[in-house]
Amino acid sequence: MEFQKRNNRTLLTNCFQQPPLKASRELYLSNKEKATVYIMESSGGMVAGDCNEFDVHLMKDANVCLRQQSATKVYPSLNELSCVQHFSVKLDERARLEWTPEVIIPFEHARFSGNTNIQMKQESTLLWGEIIAPGREKRNECFHYDDFRSSFQIWLEEECLAYDTLHLSPAMMPLQQMGLLENSLYIGSLWFVSPVVQEVNLKDIHEQLQESEQLKASVTSLEGKGVHIRWLGSDLWLMKKEINKLGKKFIDLQK
Repeated sequence: MEFQKRNNRTLLTNCFQQPPLKASRELYLSNKEKATVYIMESSGGMVAGDCNEFDVHLMKDANVCLRQQSATKVYPSLNELSCVQHFSVKLDERARLEWTPEVIIPFEHARFSGNTNIQMKQESTLLWGEIIAPGREKRNECFHYDDFRSSFQIWLEEECLAYDTLHLSPAMMPLQQMGLLENSLYIGSLWFVSPVVQEVNLKDIHEQLQESEQLKASVTSLEGKGVHIRWLGSDLWLMKKEINKLGKKFIDLQK
């Protein structure tokens, strides 16, 4: 997908898609300059051996919000193959991208490998959220998946600003032991990189994060050029609410 700003409006000017993946037309919700596009998967989930690739390019001054239609469901692997998901994102000068979080749900015996690589210019803005579920909680399938791997990178010009990897293998290491997830089920992350990040008061954010007794959270500064917040908790809806609330606070800094 390629986005350009023309006549004060961001347009999806180039879109190549193959089933089961599909992108919606641009929607203009509250901001005529910002295009909201929904990414849909018509198959209902990923099966072993599937490889979903997303290549997103925002040209200078483009303003885009990408949303998933539903959670990413990762079905059981009966042949030892993983489901693979690649995200490649390029943000040109003053481009803004929001990726609002949906949940990745690895089913029993599922195997998943995700790789996200984001290339940014100095004056561009990124807001990226993600939540990893333990499995189908209501079916008592928590941590019954076989393997979950995730690699996330943010490059600001030539500088690697963030490199975050996760490898969760419940059979090899009980995840709910002390020092790991303990009583938490869900892992949430929010990344914000922007020229206005200096206006973020980390002390206020930290105090806000401590207000919830049901979530554990912490905030980290990325060399003064971005912030990363990670949540642990067992209340999915509360976690999504907190991530979206803080994400909106960051986006409002741009106005």
